[in-house]
Amino acid sequence: MSYAEEVPRSQQVITSLPVLTSQNAPAPAEIKNIRMESELMARASAPPLSSMWVYAVGSTDCGWESTVGMTTTACDHGGEQLRTAVLEIGYGYNHIAWMNGGLLPSSTMYSSTPVCVTGSNYTWPCTAGQTVVGFLNEYNVDGHQNGLFKYQNTSTNSPWNTMSVQISIL
Repeated sequence: MSYAEEVPRSQQVITSLPVLTSQNAPAPAEIKNIRMESELMARASAPPLSSMWVYAVGSTDCGWESTVGMTTTACDHGGEQLRTAVLEIGYGYNHIAWMNGGLLPSSTMYSSTPVCVTGSNYTWPCTAGQTVVGFLNEYNVDGHQNGLFKYQNTSTNSPWNTMSVQISIL
């Protein structure tokens, strides 16, 4: 699937950036030891939010920069387009994002892609039969050259925890 197909028609596409891939998203140790059964089995409730991070920042000037584990981007982002991608594990219902302290409208989240586990990595898009363990949420923050991006979400079920993550974009 190409990046353009994932973006709503009203969303301007960053044509110079490649599709975000899941090659650099290793699953934590507890996921690696799960044994999957091929038989039908009762399904548990959706997992609560357990972790999240700003997975990547993309811009016209820098392309996509992997930002896993970073509090500040290494690249000096800029240009006409600026995008962020947040990878969250678990299910949330109250996505809120800010840029430079200003609340972003919900329409700035232009893509929410289900994330699954394949081998020992988080992968997307999921294939038929895989269990969704989280989501990659992509935000359009065009018009900003740099600043602080912050994201928050609240778990859909117990313990109804609220988690947040932020990154300083140079």
